[in-house]
Amino acid sequence: MSSTTYAASAVRRIAPWLVLLGACPAAVAQDGTTGEAVAIEPVEEPWVLKIEPAAWYVAANGTARLPGTASAGNGQSFEVTDLNLDSPRVMPVGELHLRRGDWRFRVMGSGLDMDNRGSVMTSAGQIGAVPFGAGDTLRSSLEVMTLAADAQYAFYTYQSDPGSMEFTSTLLGLAGARAIDAEITSEVISGGSSAGTAGGDALHAHPYVGFRWELEIAREFSIDFTTSLGGLSFGDSESWSSDILVGFQWNPTDHFGMQMGYRQLLFGLETDDAPGEFAWNGGLAGVYTGATLRF
Repeated sequence: MSSTTYAASAVRRIAPWLVLLGACPAAVAQDGTTGEAVAIEPVEEPWVLKIEPAAWYVAANGTARLPGTASAGNGQSFEVTDLNLDSPRVMPVGELHLRRGDWRFRVMGSGLDMDNRGSVMTSAGQIGAVPFGAGDTLRSSLEVMTLAADAQYAFYTYQSDPGSMEFTSTLLGLAGARAIDAEITSEVISGGSSAGTAGGDALHAHPYVGFRWELEIAREFSIDFTTSLGGLSFGDSESWSSDILVGFQWNPTDHFGMQMGYRQLLFGLETDDAPGEFAWNGGLAGVYTGATLRF
């Protein structure tokens, strides 16, 4: 084969490849992209808002002491049961959660209100500054409201392996503050008429710390356990609280679900010194059920 014939044959073999290579830059230029590295901006997680309205079947418990006077003294302490203030009631309770990444923010409010609960005394005594005799009736009322706000951070998260049952377990630490506003009044009814009224109230706020554990199963079911403890002493007033909450949720859609659980809030409140002291060491406890709304 002559050199001319060999060259012509080589040109015919490589010509299609040259055409293809020449077309590649044109195609890239037409797409408006180049072979240079492109920086990928991280996707920022959106804020997720969750509202949890519920009905709490709650009852009060504990021991209370109402303010008296310098001349009459403080009187005696009473069990909430003795004042017939331990009957359960259905009360509204709500939580608001704001979440982004590992951070959560929560606001929670609850309360209990009971009016004109009567109890007949079997022996003589004194409540606050008001004395009573055996057979007299104490007509009592109770009101307590709580509001808590905290920040939570997920410091440990475990996700199941692909192919196994899907679940995510998360452990969060939390810190916040809780306010408790409580009032108890009791009127002594003797011989069909009022012999006097004793009452006291207190508004306390204190910081608390705690943790929360969450288990999400198949993106529809979840279990959560939250507990916290805190307190504050200032002058002649002091308060403390311990909150335990166990909840179960079913979320069939991304925006709506159902929940149920149990909550126990224990607290101690003391205001002023005797004989003007108001004290209540007890708590609120009961089951709840409600909905979850996610936006």
